[in-house]
Order: sequence, then C-alpha cells, then structure tokens
Amino acid sequence: MTATQKFLVILYTLSGAVLAFLFNYLILDSILIPDPCYYHSHEPGLLFHLFYDLPSSEGYHPFPSVFNFIFTLTIGALSGLAFSKYLIRKHNEK
Repeated sequence: MTATQKFLVILYTLSGAVLAFLFNYLILDSILIPDPCYYHSHEPGLLFHLFYDLPSSEGYHPFPSVFNFIFTLTIGALSGLAFSKYLIRKHNEK
C-alpha cells in the first residue's frame, strides 16, 4: 500500500466517523427524541438507557451516553474504512 493510499484510508475513516456523528446528532436524535420533556413523566426503556442518559445538568433531558459516542465512532470509522478499501480495490483493478 502506497503512502497516498494510506492517507486516503485515514481520511475516509475520519470522514466516516464525522458523518456518523453528524447523522446521529442532527437527524437521528430529532427522530428518536421529538419531545425531550416527554421523559419527565414517562420511564424510558432499557435500550433507551443504553444510548442516552438523563443527567440533571441537562434538565433531565436525554443526552447521548458514552456508549452512544463510542458506538457512533466505531460504526462511522468502520464504514469509512470499508469504503476506502473498496475504492482502493476498485482503483487497483483498472
């Protein structure tokens, strides 16, 4: 693997992580949590607690948990890595 290809792998991996964070926090959060005050009077489920905390510093509104950050970073980085490997393989076939 050449230095240019290594650079592209790193670039696409970081880009995938950034895009995953943007998708998670700009689009997915607004779909999953349309009304953050709903959880003042309703108990969230176990899966919700896995991805979101209800800290007092946020007024007991849902805030992404550490697991959510790690999961989003991992999924985005793996997607970017897979995409870069696909592009490199496609370029080498030519």
